[in-house]
Amino acid sequence: MDASDWVLENSAGFMPVPIIITEPAVGTGLGAAAVFFHAPKGYDGDALQTNEFVEPNITAIAAGGTENGTWFVGGGHFAHWKGDRIRYKGLLGYANVIVKFYGLDGSTTPGDGLEFTGKTLFVQQPISFRMGESDFFLGAAWEYIAMETQFDLGTGIPEIDELTIDTELSGLKFFLNYETLDNTFTPNEGIRAEVGVTRRDKAIGSDFDFDQLQAKLHAFKKLGNRFVLGARLEANTVDGDVPFFSVPYISMRGVPALRYQGESVLTAELEGRWAFHPRVSAVGFVGAGKAAKSWGDFGSAPSRVSRGLGLRYFIARKLGMHAGLDVAKGPEDTHYYLTFGSAWR
Repeated sequence: MDASDWVLENSAGFMPVPIIITEPAVGTGLGAAAVFFHAPKGYDGDALQTNEFVEPNITAIAAGGTENGTWFVGGGHFAHWKGDRIRYKGLLGYANVIVKFYGLDGSTTPGDGLEFTGKTLFVQQPISFRMGESDFFLGAAWEYIAMETQFDLGTGIPEIDELTIDTELSGLKFFLNYETLDNTFTPNEGIRAEVGVTRRDKAIGSDFDFDQLQAKLHAFKKLGNRFVLGARLEANTVDGDVPFFSVPYISMRGVPALRYQGESVLTAELEGRWAFHPRVSAVGFVGAGKAAKSWGDFGSAPSRVSRGLGLRYFIARKLGMHAGLDVAKGPEDTHYYLTFGSAWR
């Protein structure tokens, strides 16, 4: 079974995608997405008869919910124009997220985490431009979040049992991107690297003033005809007056979102994918992350280790897309993830 021909030659270019939510921070859940693939301008349908990889433009809308009451609705458009000289990845959505706050040093607060609900409107509008004939892109983005945070204090006293905080964050981000991946969805060769600086400031509509520096490197190398080795390194640090929900956290399979937060976070992972069949692959991965109050405390911060196994099916050859299931053993529990494309974003 291959979905490439249907997606790219179908008059609507439409693919319904079931969403199985497996994020341990919010529990299991279900959703659905309507994904529209638009073949690039000048695309020749005869390319479907070759091994040529097609980079589509994508429009998507999605909605879903989980067992703990979390739900979301939103959409986005991901496009490249003028022979991939201009790239755009816009997002707009609303979410009602119920998660726990564990403290900024990764320690557990009383009661094994303090539950809160974040009713969030989010907008992300990035655009980037290729620098000459190189593989470097220089870009800028506007990021906006309006969030109503409700803490369940658990006092049993109705008058003070809930704390509500309204917050608006508006930020400008400038970033430099380098990309030589052979495809966007499930890379076999190449590098994706990015460094970005974001400024949230009251002068542009933010309730908090702080800076954020992010850097990431994803590298893939094909070893022989059947094995792909991937490496991931990401760093994230903030400085200034930072609301608790914007403090970076370790993002890795096997670790719930927001479980380990710190003003400085470093994450590293290795992943191997072995194609024991032309359409089926086995995946193994291991990773470690640190979350510290500052870079000065980084050496003494504990490492959080995760490892796991997975299975992939080559579902769309022309899109280079694999899909499958991962099972990850984290520092505390074992979690599973349904993965479309790469697990790294």
